[in-house]
Amino acid sequence: MWKNNNEHDREKRRVRSRRRREREKERRKKRFQKRDENRTPHASRGVTSCIYAGGFFAALIVMIIISIATGGNAPAFVGGLALVIFFGAWMGMITGFRGFKERDKNYITCKIGVACNLAILLGFAGIFIRGLL
Repeated sequence: MWKNNNEHDREKRRVRSRRRREREKERRKKRFQKRDENRTPHASRGVTSCIYAGGFFAALIVMIIISIATGGNAPAFVGGLALVIFFGAWMGMITGFRGFKERDKNYITCKIGVACNLAILLGFAGIFIRGLL
């Protein structure tokens, strides 16, 4: 008789713990669903500005490496590429500012894109001024 009661109690505990686990899973799902609902999408022009900044920064690094490897006697296409990157960074900064006009978006990518493109422009200005001195 005691054996049956113990087994019955164990079965009840198992069912209770199973239900408790299922409730916890449902709570977790709801919590993640709420987070997904509250997310605002990134401004598309801000993402574009960040992509521009990343590409132009990589090209700038490649140009600096080519210049160092050739001992300062880099081919002419490096100078032409420098102008393209300069105007491209300017375009990326303008694109980032235009991303601020998008409604109900997350503007963090706009801020990052504008800051990175501005850093590239300032880097070019520093290189240019250093070349004049």
